[in-house]
Amino acid sequence: MFLDSFRKDVINNIVAAEDGGVLHSKLKPYFRAFSGVFAPGMPFTFYFEATNKPVMFVYDPTPIDRRSSHAAFIAHCDRIKAGILPITGCIQELANGGYIDAIPADFRDRPALPPDYANYWRKYKQFYRDVMDGLSFACCARLRPTQKLYDVWVRFNAGALAG
Repeated sequence: MFLDSFRKDVINNIVAAEDGGVLHSKLKPYFRAFSGVFAPGMPFTFYFEATNKPVMFVYDPTPIDRRSSHAAFIAHCDRIKAGILPITGCIQELANGGYIDAIPADFRDRPALPPDYANYWRKYKQFYRDVMDGLSFACCARLRPTQKLYDVWVRFNAGALAG
């Protein structure tokens, strides 16, 4: 398996999550958002109206009457959305290669909307099928590294320490 810096970052996030930690990387917001929680400090998260209908909620504590225009909000969401497919595609590639097990979870077990979500979170639903499928895969499964992934991860980290 060829490991560029992006794939290494995805793998490190998966391993950190399995080990009960959070990796501080540029992909951290995405991996936190895959959990579906609505927590302080999260710029966005993913919620599912149905197994194939993801909604991205973007944190915005600005009073509703002073929020940015719809066009500015859509542009912001498009920048976030651009990172989804590369990450979910890599996760799918790892699953197909036997590097991770994707254990399906019931999407109904995901966190519920907070009671006052509309005051702090803006809703975005404009996803194409490939993004929706990728989000469903990444968000509605527990990603568990296999020994094969740990072997790759150890080789990568040993090389990083030696170099």
